[in-house]
Amino acid sequence: MIKDFIKTKLLHLIIFISYRFNRTKVIGKKNIKNIDSFVLVSWHGKCLGVMEHFRHKNYHVLISQSSDGNIISDISKKFGYKIFRGSSNRGGKKAMEKMYEFFELNPLGKLVITPDGPTGPEHKVKPGAFLLSRQSKRPVVPVIVDVKNSWKFKNWHTFHLSKPFSKMRVVFGKPLYFDKDENIEEGTKSIENALHKIDQIATKHDYHS
Repeated sequence: MIKDFIKTKLLHLIIFISYRFNRTKVIGKKNIKNIDSFVLVSWHGKCLGVMEHFRHKNYHVLISQSSDGNIISDISKKFGYKIFRGSSNRGGKKAMEKMYEFFELNPLGKLVITPDGPTGPEHKVKPGAFLLSRQSKRPVVPVIVDVKNSWKFKNWHTFHLSKPFSKMRVVFGKPLYFDKDENIEEGTKSIENALHKIDQIATKHDYHS
């Protein structure tokens, strides 16, 4: 318990130092200008940038029930997030029910999901975000936060940790709306394609667009 507490404090400090002093450029924010409630999706490997950029803005986030998820959950709370716990491998059905209820009760609710996590395959979107969007009638908003200079850690995916004082791009894609008759495979692929598209934009730090 004490070990996890120390680890949480240390990782929170590392994320703070790594991201808080970056030079941030935001692209496409107009895409959410008139949307009060949505499901925000991003790649798991770049989730720390998302955690930093959307801190203390009344977002909820879905985090797995793994032991690593416990630490990530504690860190997320320090950044002002409220938490749902579950994944495709464990507790996912119950988490989905709670998120459906959340949107029913919160007309201004905003939720963050990394649809290729927590075990991959990398950049392959699972259907949870699509199903939640279709059921709740909330759009999916793809977002990528990319830093020009980062440390990269390899496991089932490439996990990015910003080097301090780096350039950082936050790219919002166009919202994706799904009706009740939308096909799961096609809807999930639409989310995946949208994330790939804005990821390419986010990584072009030497361009002015």
